Amino acid sequence: MENKCCGDWNFSGSHAAREASTAHLGFYSSKILAQCDFEKTIYPPLGEPALAHDVAENAVVQAVKNGRGNAYAPSIGLPAAKKAVAEYLNRDLPKKLAPEDVFMTVGCKQAIELAVDLLAKPKANVLIPSPGWPWEVARSIYKKLEIRKYTFHPEKNFEIDFESVGKHADENTFAIFIINPHNPNGNTYSRDHLEKLANLAKKLKIMVVSDEVFRWTVFGNNPFVPMATFSDIVPVMTLGSISKGWCLPGWRTGWLALHDLDGVFKCTEVVSAAKEFLGITSKPPTVIQAAIPTILDETPQSFFDTRQSFLRHKAELAYSRLDDIPSLKCDFIPEACTFLWTKLILHKFVDIKDDVDFCEKLAREENLVVLPGIAFGDLSGWVRHSIDMDTLTLDIAFDKLTDFCDRHTNFSLATASSTTDGA
Repeated sequence: MENKCCGDWNFSGSHAAREASTAHLGFYSSKILAQCDFEKTIYPPLGEPALAHDVAENAVVQAVKNGRGNAYAPSIGLPAAKKAVAEYLNRDLPKKLAPEDVFMTVGCKQAIELAVDLLAKPKANVLIPSPGWPWEVARSIYKKLEIRKYTFHPEKNFEIDFESVGKHADENTFAIFIINPHNPNGNTYSRDHLEKLANLAKKLKIMVVSDEVFRWTVFGNNPFVPMATFSDIVPVMTLGSISKGWCLPGWRTGWLALHDLDGVFKCTEVVSAAKEFLGITSKPPTVIQAAIPTILDETPQSFFDTRQSFLRHKAELAYSRLDDIPSLKCDFIPEACTFLWTKLILHKFVDIKDDVDFCEKLAREENLVVLPGIAFGDLSGWVRHSIDMDTLTLDIAFDKLTDFCDRHTNFSLATASSTTDGA
């Protein structure tokens, strides 16, 4: 069959998102999953397991039956959902939100997009955590913003390095993004640390955008404190969703809340910009929004307590297993989230060059998927393990990890394995 010349057509695919797509987590996870035998693979789920409580499931069923979820919702969100989110967040806040301060989004991901879109201007730059969830980076690249990465103090439970924040900020910086609890570090910021951040942001004349989607997974001794506790010092945008806390990632419903300081968001036209952008973007499912008031108000505390106990046990088990592998180093037992953030001792491996190489070979040889540190922001030499699985599966995963590391830190075994693979 004769090939048609591409030049004969007046269209071609745009590459505007090419650079941004390589900063997204899916770029790396897809490459690694491609190395596996799918039927035998142990890999972190694309979202939390589908463990929806009866309250959430019944709320959606009722929204369908009574027709509350059948119509298009306003672009800024269903009024009942906005009111419910405001009231839920207000439980922990001294300065209360009103329903009009809340905007419903397609998961936390769209909330991050909205935060970037609202404020992106020529020559603007944004401060991003490294490591951190890469979606902020991907969106910033796509929007042609300059991204500047701040770092942490691992020896201080991954507190933010405020010196690195001050070093990278200038008159064109509009915000600092934080993740609390932090993915992938697994730490939760103390009240004192967040107050210091608020005062630094005020000094730099920037807002704080706080991704708090993991706030319901805290299982350590350091309690969760909302960044908006300090909205009397600095303007704060809070991002959240029902994905992690309620284990409902496929329901794609989140929010962005504006915690204003003396009307700063209104006088700088951030509020009007939010309404304008949401008017031209996708909306979260109306049926889920209609169920939000019941989900937030009636899910029993026992649901969260059970979930947190499960994660605490898995974190302790995974940490103890990892401590028996000399070529991997984890100095911090997570306080939250569903991961273990681990450093590779690369000089102990005989044929592993970096974290991507480690993950691809592990997937190919053991059908076990962990994600490379580079996927979380130019931090080569680290990997992120999922701990959100039953005890038997977690033990099998760490047996495979141990065998793999033993094989690749022993020259004779690694050579034999390489020869066999190439035969």
